Amino acid sequence: MESAENRVVVASSEGKRKRSKRRRRNEKPVIAPSSLPKEVIEEIFLRLPVKVLILLRSLSKQWKVTMESLSFAERHLKIAKESRVKLIMVIDSRLLAWNQLLFYPPPDSNVSFRMFCLESASLLSSTLINFSQGFDNWIFISGNCDGLFCIHSPKTQSIYVVNPATRWLRQLPPARFQILMHKFDPSLEEWKAMDSLFHLAFVKKAAADYKLVWLYNSDSYNADPSCPNEGVTKCEVFDVRANAWRYLACTPSYRIFPRQKPAYANGSVYWLTELHEGRIEVVDFDIQTETFRLLQNIIPAIASSDPSHVDMCTLDNHLCMSKREHVTKIQEIWRLKPTEGTWEMIFSIDLISCPSPRTEIRDQFEWSRKDLVEPSTPVAVCKNKKILLSHSYSRGLVKYDPLTKSLDFFYRDPMAWRKVTYFQSLISHI
Repeated sequence: MESAENRVVVASSEGKRKRSKRRRRNEKPVIAPSSLPKEVIEEIFLRLPVKVLILLRSLSKQWKVTMESLSFAERHLKIAKESRVKLIMVIDSRLLAWNQLLFYPPPDSNVSFRMFCLESASLLSSTLINFSQGFDNWIFISGNCDGLFCIHSPKTQSIYVVNPATRWLRQLPPARFQILMHKFDPSLEEWKAMDSLFHLAFVKKAAADYKLVWLYNSDSYNADPSCPNEGVTKCEVFDVRANAWRYLACTPSYRIFPRQKPAYANGSVYWLTELHEGRIEVVDFDIQTETFRLLQNIIPAIASSDPSHVDMCTLDNHLCMSKREHVTKIQEIWRLKPTEGTWEMIFSIDLISCPSPRTEIRDQFEWSRKDLVEPSTPVAVCKNKKILLSHSYSRGLVKYDPLTKSLDFFYRDPMAWRKVTYFQSLISHI
């Protein structure tokens, strides 16, 4: 009797489950009514931070499709560029951990991305990303391209594209340059003596069409029979869609200055050359045609300088060059007008005598050193016309006010190695 009752109970419960499943199959998905048109909702989404959008897209399939569309990503990126309020700082987290623990540094597979408000210098977010393959103390970071970065190492064949806003990353196949360097297996002294360019450029050819460009000096350690050009320089291009590297047959006949990072502006990549017959040149690589040319009408004072005294960067998608006078320590910053092919001076900064509310700024940046010839690198221009500067010998950023001709700290971290750039958000990934 007891067993019969149990069977009845089981049968009853199974019947309920079957009826419940039938009801669920027959039910239509409930769509929450909205008093706002779809276009208005999309305009709201376009002005939200990436991390908020990531959470929202999991609540609705329709929202997810909208946010992951290429058109939405392009519009979101355009609005982010126009706002110009964010700055991202990339920090080698080994140094941070070493400072805290005072023990051996952990493997260099973790990189921290810190996002700041450009106007107030307040920290907006901090993201730590782990890379499965380390960099063996040789970490190089490209400039940002639509909020994406390329992090690579010539020593370990590691190369990644990462979107810190979404924590998405993709490992890429190594370039021939990395493979050849790995086979050469140089000693520490040989690494220091090399004059090849370890920095590559991350560029965008068209919508969702990204490329990596690596131009470097030819030498015995990167000799490659498969290269179509064994001239003064070699150039490798990585097509993201094809997921493959390829050599370019025609490259510049000028050696590239190894310590200057390439600058990307107005559809071109620019490199600074070594001194040749008492003059430096700027190599211009057109992304669309994949051809090289020399930039015309370089400022005479810069063209006749030692490349160690010159810095090249991008501000508001304009190519900028700056020079630091060795005696007066005055740094002038020039901007190229692409439509006219002429240069205009936008800043003249006396890094030594300009007043500061804190005199340790000059000590932190070592600007008073007589043997220091490298100029400070312009990072960004704020809405109030103040400019952020960094220096290879410093561990922070300062803000220069052209009205008061004064300096003040924007960010200071005595242990953190950093690379700073504008940060624009991108939802979709390559």
